[in-house]
Amino acid sequence: MPIASNILKICLLIITTVAYVWPSEVSAADEFPSFDNVTYTRLSETWRIGEIPFTKCRVNDPSKRHYQAMDCGYFVVNENPSDTNGRKITLFVGRLPAIGKKVQADPLVVIDGGPGGAPSESFIIPGRGFEKIRQQRDVYLIDQRGTGKSHRMDCPVADSMEAVDKSDIAELTQKCLDSLPGNPRMYTTSLAVADFDAVRVALGIAQWNLYGVSYGTRVAQHYLRRHEAATRAVILDGVVPPQLNLGPDIALESQRALEQLIERCNFSQDCADNFGDLQQGIDQLFHKLQHQALQIDIDDYATGQRREFVFSERHLMLIIRLSLYNPATMAILPLLLHEAYANQNFGPLARNAESMIAQLDNAMAMGMHNSVVCSEDFVNVNVAALDLNALDASYIGKEIIESFEEICKLWPTGPVDDDLKKPLATNTPVLLLSGSVDPITPPAYAEQAAALFNNNLHLVAEGFGHGISGLGCVPSLMADFINKASVQNLDSDCINIQTPDPFFIDFNGPTP
Repeated sequence: MPIASNILKICLLIITTVAYVWPSEVSAADEFPSFDNVTYTRLSETWRIGEIPFTKCRVNDPSKRHYQAMDCGYFVVNENPSDTNGRKITLFVGRLPAIGKKVQADPLVVIDGGPGGAPSESFIIPGRGFEKIRQQRDVYLIDQRGTGKSHRMDCPVADSMEAVDKSDIAELTQKCLDSLPGNPRMYTTSLAVADFDAVRVALGIAQWNLYGVSYGTRVAQHYLRRHEAATRAVILDGVVPPQLNLGPDIALESQRALEQLIERCNFSQDCADNFGDLQQGIDQLFHKLQHQALQIDIDDYATGQRREFVFSERHLMLIIRLSLYNPATMAILPLLLHEAYANQNFGPLARNAESMIAQLDNAMAMGMHNSVVCSEDFVNVNVAALDLNALDASYIGKEIIESFEEICKLWPTGPVDDDLKKPLATNTPVLLLSGSVDPITPPAYAEQAAALFNNNLHLVAEGFGHGISGLGCVPSLMADFINKASVQNLDSDCINIQTPDPFFIDFNGPTP
């Protein structure tokens, strides 16, 4: 390493260490803002890290099933950076302090996917894989503008399930736009990256490490492009290459993942014996629902009362697509489908579809999602040049393309840096993680992103889906990588012994 580079790193460490001295208390407890799903435990005990005030708090996910004690901070930015007299928005800055006694000066920042996810909600759930990193480092959960607790730009997912034609989509889109609390133009990746660095500077941190998942990998890569000197090491999990337009290939990649699941079922004696021809059964379901939704009586999980649920072709698409993300839901999907096509028991499918819609509503800020997709992805798509025959042959078809065509006709586009969609070249160490059956960001995407990375390692977990940070030995690998800031000598063979969850053959579980 050149001498100048060594001197720079020493200086950065000195600056960062100084930033961890907390010289002042926040003057008035009642000035601290309130956030949804946050309980302050001792609001009078407040302090600053750099310029950002913090207080002790307890955060919960929207379902109120998971809680996490942390330090809650906030940072105010201009919604429109060009209009300093305009609307201000408050960014939520969560801090999970390091557990060990020897705390390193460079924390980890977690960037969620979606677009529309918030780490203060999804990354407080146990098993996300950062406990070992926290032994030596603080972990920051900064909700990106428009998500979670950072001026959430949201519209209900359930509304879109009832859209029948283009006029319905247009009506719902306008309804969504009219309900938003901010300017939808101002929630793009480029503006979010500027926010993240402003938070870093305000915290007094010279260098930090990044973890991004799914769309969050686009944010992490663009941050690295803009602020390489401030970025020590990067983990990309479920990688989106910068040059990729998210959307056009979702149906094709999800079809590929479904075919891999069916093939695995065919090669599993238990699955094949119990569920017969899974592909034929799925075809029967789509044919049945193609022209008419089903009225189904289901048991309400909360009240235990029977009630009616209208189960449509769109619900079937949703449950297949989202089930392919996770090995646990992949394991039960053949059983749920078989109950419907073989036994005409649609109740389990309907209940799972309803649950998934509720989870999407909680997890995704759809207004922010549309702002990113319409500004950065569909604005670059030539629909006529797509392989429409291949899309028609997939179980999703042209549904996503046609929906966003209509949404993006109305949705205003925002600022996008000229180089956002260009390949990224870097010497910064990058660890890339993929699941071999990921239905939206397959391993080939990570290889494409890494083409100009001069210091990288790509690990693939066979049989697993989207986002593998919490899998088996991966948390230890990530911690080792962050500690070294190097991909050299990582003992990654352990990832090859991980196997996906076995298929459920009935509602009691897999074969013993």
